Amino acid sequence: MSQKFGRSQADRGEAGSSGLDGAQIQLHGRLNSILNDVDGVKDAITLAINACTMTALDLEEFGETTSVSEVDQSLRQLLDAQHQLELEQQLLTKLCSGGEHKDPEAEYIKGWEKDTKKYATLNEAEKYGSNEDYRKFRQNIWEVKHDGQTMPPLFGAGDEGSDEELTIAGAKSTFKCPITTSWLVDPVTSKICNHSFSKQAITDYLRAKHGECTCPGGGCSRRLKMSDLYPDKVLERKTALHLRKLEAEESSARYTVVQ
Repeated sequence: MSQKFGRSQADRGEAGSSGLDGAQIQLHGRLNSILNDVDGVKDAITLAINACTMTALDLEEFGETTSVSEVDQSLRQLLDAQHQLELEQQLLTKLCSGGEHKDPEAEYIKGWEKDTKKYATLNEAEKYGSNEDYRKFRQNIWEVKHDGQTMPPLFGAGDEGSDEELTIAGAKSTFKCPITTSWLVDPVTSKICNHSFSKQAITDYLRAKHGECTCPGGGCSRRLKMSDLYPDKVLERKTALHLRKLEAEESSARYTVVQ
């Protein structure tokens, strides 16, 4: 799990002690503590999603279609939990913001019930079709046996929301670090912008920038710090596979020339 930094009052948009009585200040402190816990659980879910992807890739290579489907269902449950955590984060952050909240508990419950009821009415395509984590999961599985080919729609044509936007084109993956311009080694990926780097390269880069910098990914303007990065084992696997394919192609070309 990535290193976590405590959230300051400024991070939460908290009004601070000015204009707040003792009870309100105590409530804000408790809410900020809960929000930090939520961040930790979200990081754990990110790692679990990566673990699901790694497992599914292994199963797909061996043609274990049924088992891949079971992992898919487990991933969807993780995404449901992720949605709930993001909702909780939004509601608690709102309560921590400036302004008077006469009944924080009632306000929280009302927001929670409204969103969860709406989420329960969504079909599979609406819940997961536009979810970036789910799309990447399915794309990675597809590429095991269909590298470079366009993946068909994630859901049947009859499902609401499964239009052209849910057809994922075969994308050319980047296996080189934008800092070193060499092949990725022990890659880490940003949770903020999805750019990936060799771990040592980005660690040294951030250290030189005193711990925070503009993302060195091409054309990116997002701010980045070490706690925004997670070990990307899926990308590490794909990079290794890509290098093996290049080596096999080079060997085949040399053999052809000799023949």
